[in-house]
Amino acid sequence: MSSPESKILKLKMRFHILILSLVFLAVALPGLGSLQVIDRDEARYAQASVQMAESGDLLNIRFQDEARNKKPAGIYWLQVAALRAFSSPEKREIWVMRLPSVLGALLAVLATYWGGVKLVGREAAFIAGAVLALSFLLVFEAHIAKTDAVLCGLSALCFASLAAIRSDVGTLSLWKARPAVWVFWAALGASILIKGPVVPTLVALTVATLLIWEGRGYGLKALLNVPAILFSLLLFIPWAIAIGIETQGAFFTESLGNDFGGKLVSAQESHPGPPGYHLALLSLTLWPGSILLFPAIAMTFQHLRKNSRSDAPLSKALRLCVAWTIPFWVLIELMPTKLPHYVLPLFPALCVLIGLAGTSLLKASDYKKTRTLGGLVFFTISFLLVVVLSYAQNSYSSQGADTIYFGVITGSLILVVFGTGYFWKNKIGLGFRHIVGAAMLINISAYGAVLPNLDRLQLADRLVGSFESNGLLLPRQGGPLVQSLNFTEPSFVYQFGKEVRLGDQIDLQSPEAWSIGHIFIVDNMENDGARFERFQEVAEGQPNCLKKRDAVNGYNYSRGDPVNLQIFEVVVCSSK
Repeated sequence: MSSPESKILKLKMRFHILILSLVFLAVALPGLGSLQVIDRDEARYAQASVQMAESGDLLNIRFQDEARNKKPAGIYWLQVAALRAFSSPEKREIWVMRLPSVLGALLAVLATYWGGVKLVGREAAFIAGAVLALSFLLVFEAHIAKTDAVLCGLSALCFASLAAIRSDVGTLSLWKARPAVWVFWAALGASILIKGPVVPTLVALTVATLLIWEGRGYGLKALLNVPAILFSLLLFIPWAIAIGIETQGAFFTESLGNDFGGKLVSAQESHPGPPGYHLALLSLTLWPGSILLFPAIAMTFQHLRKNSRSDAPLSKALRLCVAWTIPFWVLIELMPTKLPHYVLPLFPALCVLIGLAGTSLLKASDYKKTRTLGGLVFFTISFLLVVVLSYAQNSYSSQGADTIYFGVITGSLILVVFGTGYFWKNKIGLGFRHIVGAAMLINISAYGAVLPNLDRLQLADRLVGSFESNGLLLPRQGGPLVQSLNFTEPSFVYQFGKEVRLGDQIDLQSPEAWSIGHIFIVDNMENDGARFERFQEVAEGQPNCLKKRDAVNGYNYSRGDPVNLQIFEVVVCSSK
């Protein structure tokens, strides 16, 4: 029979879980349906999932007719399941495709809280969960339909499972495992089905570092459990065998050799970066938790310098967080390819350190210099975020900013100022509440109001609106063939359907391209209009004529170019 104290602790943990869930959903749900599909990765994932749902082929992954052999099928299956449960491929409702990302990010928040409770206690774990729930990078990834938010959730489960295993060694057995061991292997197997070797690499580096550092496993031998390992293998091996046979090994050549392996040796997809890239961005990607990042780092290394091999629970907790973070961080810093989301699986451990720094170790007036530095960085980033949002609203939205927006932004800046001041005065609890409020206001206004209203960037959506206003059916609705010479972004394929032709897929010398009723979309600003002039020259020699139906002006943010997309219909010439 549980004691009254135990019941109170359980109620408090449930309350923490409820609050963390509500805080995260408050910043993740706004804009989920109104934010345009993001070029280029999200649109590729979403379109491939739509095609998978349309064809019923859950094995092959395709974008139009091209095999997409880069990531395993797990994320596509989740998106197809959401699509079939809540919508249909015909509707193209992007919020449905984003649901797995929202749930994956929520899983990351709650798993971080679980791991934090095991490592540093409930109060610090609550701060850790809140920091992750509001972090700039996780909130962004929760709004887009791709792998990284789900991967973060699974990596957080692995991290929390290791924390639980190390905090309660228990009886070891090759055949009977504790729940944490099952959770660990299930999350690891699922992560392979989502993004291949990323989390296994992270886990291997962590375990190897701990074994070398500590000289003992602290319960890690419990991971050697046969049924749990077999279950993990069964999560992905059947698919791996099937896709290997189906593609005759091409999937693994492309995925492991060219995609994963290629990023280790050379800059892929025009995303190079020097060593230190991720460290330089950390204060932004981890915002608003970055206000305590510098004190957390100082606290961690000061403690471990004196207690490097101590058996004390705090020392063991800090070693796990450091082992989870630093080896993998060194790896991604050395990789020639750099993308901001590469650090996301490390955030649970960093947030636990931040949660610890926000509780007992900062009650004394210690770490004044790092606390001051953290406050300055937090204030600067918050101010810049507000400036960028306001600039975007005024530059890329035809509506401009309204009074409510300015009121919300002003309120958030006031909270930022007071929150920073309270941190400098070492009133951590009061400062944290102000910072949570500021981060919520900025995130909600960004995703709920500003970003969905940047219509000058929403080229694919506006092209759809133009077709509807002109009475033209889209190709996916049984409409005419649409051929886009210059605007070739994946969002265009997602909105119009896989039947469209893009760029090099178009043969202007073919009579079929100039059939009556076909549509051309041409940017008359690319290369100062040179390609548009060439298109007009070819059109002059055709037996049919072009009728201009509409034009869409805007900005292609993927290329960084203004565009003027002219929409032409091939019609019978009145006289030629």
